[in-house]
Amino acid sequence: MNVTPEVKSRGMKFAEEQLLKHGWTQGKGLGRKENGITQALRVTLKQDTHGVGHDPAKEFTNHWWNELFNKTAANLVVETGQDGVQIRSLSKETTRYNHPKPNLLYQKFVKTAQTLSRN
Repeated sequence: MNVTPEVKSRGMKFAEEQLLKHGWTQGKGLGRKENGITQALRVTLKQDTHGVGHDPAKEFTNHWWNELFNKTAANLVVETGQDGVQIRSLSKETTRYNHPKPNLLYQKFVKTAQTLSRN
């Protein structure tokens, strides 16, 4: 059976040379008791443009509109009487969302004109 040697990158060659310089041999584990890993860690490159921890299914599983409707409906009281149907809210104050203003430094670039000096 033909076994072709694995082509090593420059970084892998350097790391192996450093380990060999300090007494490590091929197949021996790392560490004081030589019971550590024997193969180098393989890094996989992230090919998509989403952030780390991005859940692509979240937009299908997060039903924010349903939660908002249920929260609002729980805050309303419907009363029927001789005058008809009246709807009142349990809480007197309305919730206001104060969104922080974005930092002006990173908001956008200021477009300026070039001044020409005339002699």
